[in-house]
Amino acid sequence: MTVDAVTTRASQKKAATPAGGQERLVAAMIAQAQEQGVALTGPDGLLKQLTKTVLETALNAEMTRAPRPRQAPGRAGS
Repeated sequence: MTVDAVTTRASQKKAATPAGGQERLVAAMIAQAQEQGVALTGPDGLLKQLTKTVLETALNAEMTRAPRPRQAPGRAGS
């Protein structure tokens, strides 16, 4: 397989993937962490910090969202 074939397949895969922007963002975060000497894994690593931030942000969004009305027992699907 030639380099052109691999490049073309990779380009097609990225074009079909909506996460392309997310992948670029993550790559930039990793590059910045490496430039600053931050470990990617471990107790103070980027992965732990990012996981904590995502979980806290999602939980906060869930807690501040308007509550959904509850259905009466036995009324589900009616």
